[in-house]
Amino acid sequence: MKTYLLPGLLFLIIGNTAISQIIITQADMPQPGDTIRLSTTTDTTGLPAPAYTGAGVTWNYASLVAQSQTIDTFLSVSSTPLAYQLFFNDAILYPNYVSTVAQTGATPPALGPITIKDVINYYKDESSNYESVGYGASINSIPTSVKDDTIDVVYKFPMNYGNSDSCNSSSHIGITSLGYYGTHQKRVNHVDGWGTLITPYGTFSVLRVTTLIYASDSIYVDTFHFGLNTAQPEQIQYKWLGNGHPMPLLQINENVVANKPVYQNTVYPDKVHPASIASIQSLVSNIMLYPNPAAESSLLNYTLASTTELNISLFSVDGRCVRKVFEGTQAAGNHHLTINTTQLSSGIYLVKLTGTNGQLVTRLAVLH
Repeated sequence: MKTYLLPGLLFLIIGNTAISQIIITQADMPQPGDTIRLSTTTDTTGLPAPAYTGAGVTWNYASLVAQSQTIDTFLSVSSTPLAYQLFFNDAILYPNYVSTVAQTGATPPALGPITIKDVINYYKDESSNYESVGYGASINSIPTSVKDDTIDVVYKFPMNYGNSDSCNSSSHIGITSLGYYGTHQKRVNHVDGWGTLITPYGTFSVLRVTTLIYASDSIYVDTFHFGLNTAQPEQIQYKWLGNGHPMPLLQINENVVANKPVYQNTVYPDKVHPASIASIQSLVSNIMLYPNPAAESSLLNYTLASTTELNISLFSVDGRCVRKVFEGTQAAGNHHLTINTTQLSSGIYLVKLTGTNGQLVTRLAVLH
């Protein structure tokens, strides 16, 4: 009996180790110089609902197709504009705001008479917290440093399945000859899942975090003695975090109005080396499949801006390579390749064009 019991126990131990939950710590947060290729799409047709979660779950998002790609590099604080560093690089006067990394932020829409451009967000990485401590921006064309009055704790460490936390944060600034602008936010985090995530960039062990964001903007205009507080739509952020990855390996953002999602976008990054920043999108253009859906074959058309090494393969949505279409060097110009689909089952497939500087993916439907 013991002869058979020991291998069985070893199998269970190995199996449990292979699918065990990871833990996210300070070591997994971004550092200056980390360079990320961000793929973004609003099309999640046929993909798992983002709310799906739990213990030991597999999330298969391999069939995501990027609608756009950008390159983002995390910055050292000292490399950002000097006027932005006022609060974030002074350990004597503002020790609680000294930042470890900075990142270019999105440009928000104009808020009445207030315009905010050239945003850089500042973050502080500590053993117990990862914090957003404020931002620098050109506000009404004046370079300005804005610290949080109450610091936003993005993550608490160590992050384990089942953890929950929340925090309130706020910031404000007086604007010359105008008045006052302020922001208020409540963040609620739930670590509600762990398991395996599959994206177009690979398969990863992840911890899943759902974040609820409740935010509002306040404006007061001195000239009119008038103030306005505007609530932003509730946002749900579904994030899949992995060890050694400075950004979530997948993040799906939903804006919610009256308990219904009104907008959704999906971002899935790939960590790249600075030397390979040039996107494959600058080399490959005019991609077209016809017919699509296809029964017997589909013609793949595309244009290369310069001579390049290229690998073109057909994948099933579960990540299996079912056909190699081309592998080698191609010259600049228009190209046409036939993809035979007669032996393929009906369904959705992914045509992946992989070069030295990234990957483009398009969908092909097969219908017999």
